[in-house]
Amino acid sequence: MKAILSLLILINISYAFYTQEEINIEGEPFRIVHESYDEYGEKGIAMKLYKKGDSDNSKPRFSFTLENQSGGCGEQSRQEGTYELNGTQLTLYSHWDRSGRAYDTPKGDRIQHYKIDKNGSVTFLDGRLYIETASKNYDKQSAIKYLYAAPKNATEENALDAYKKRVEEHFKGKFVHDNEHKQLHQQVQNALMAKRKTRWQ
Repeated sequence: MKAILSLLILINISYAFYTQEEINIEGEPFRIVHESYDEYGEKGIAMKLYKKGDSDNSKPRFSFTLENQSGGCGEQSRQEGTYELNGTQLTLYSHWDRSGRAYDTPKGDRIQHYKIDKNGSVTFLDGRLYIETASKNYDKQSAIKYLYAAPKNATEENALDAYKKRVEEHFKGKFVHDNEHKQLHQQVQNALMAKRKTRWQ
């Protein structure tokens, strides 16, 4: 049975938040913890996966950002996420956005798939993403501009390919374009909207 695990998204996180849910994966007991943090200029909520019996002070088997924000009113970077657990398959949905003068922060979407086994090992399967690592006008020399205007020669094409490769390695997924990019964005938005609806039920 497909379980869509809801989470609490806080736009302004100003107090400690902690929830815990017990689940079974291949007959083995696990705990999923949602816990707030406020450190190094960032506030947010993280999902952490533990085997039952693991201490919260131990390293989680897996963690994922559900909400993160940094910066102030004039420049703010935000990340929002949600996830679905279907048997042993974990699907992660992430959206990044920026406002104000946060020109050098990410904007875009990503979907990833992982497999969890009964021992708590988490294996990356695949991912799709479209992420602009900065505003298109932030660095005039950056190949990010070719996401907006197609490369005109081999040098520009190579620069764009190198940019995409760096993003793929850092954010872990395959860079998609055009209609795939639009479909990816819509899938992420649909997942986040479903989460928000669950929050208010």
